[in-house]
Amino acid sequence: MLIVEHTVETTATPVQIWRVWQDVENWKTWDQEIELSQIDGPFQAGTAGHTKFVGTPLFKTLLIRVEPLKLVVQETYLSFAKVVSYQSMHQGADKTHVTFRVEVRGPLSLFYYFILGRFTKKKIPLEMEEMVKRALKI
Repeated sequence: MLIVEHTVETTATPVQIWRVWQDVENWKTWDQEIELSQIDGPFQAGTAGHTKFVGTPLFKTLLIRVEPLKLVVQETYLSFAKVVSYQSMHQGADKTHVTFRVEVRGPLSLFYYFILGRFTKKKIPLEMEEMVKRALKI
C-alpha cells in the first residue's frame, strides 16, 4: 500500500546524492526522525542493518536492491508488516530528479498505513530538501 511518493529537482549531481545515500550512519543529519541507522557491511544488495526512529524500538532493515547512482530499495521490518522505501534518481538536462517512494506491505499494512501515512506524507518532502542541501555541500 503506497504511503507517499515525492520527487524533487536539484542541481546536485547523482554522485553527490549517492554519497549522501551511502553514508548510512549520517542519515540522521537530514532525517530528523532517525536516531540511529547502520548497516553491517558494504552498501549493496543483501546487506542487513538496523534503524531506530525517535520513540520506537530498533528495527531490522535490509538493502534489497542497490544500483549505484540510480536506485536503493530498503525494507524495514515491523510486526506483521514491512516498509519498503525506494530512493531513485535520474539526470535530466541540467537537473537531477530524486524520488522517494514509501510503501507498507503485509497483513497489518492497513493498520500501519493509518498510523504512518499522514505523518510520512508531511515529513518526506522536508527530509528530501535536507538531503539535497547536504548533497550540495559535498
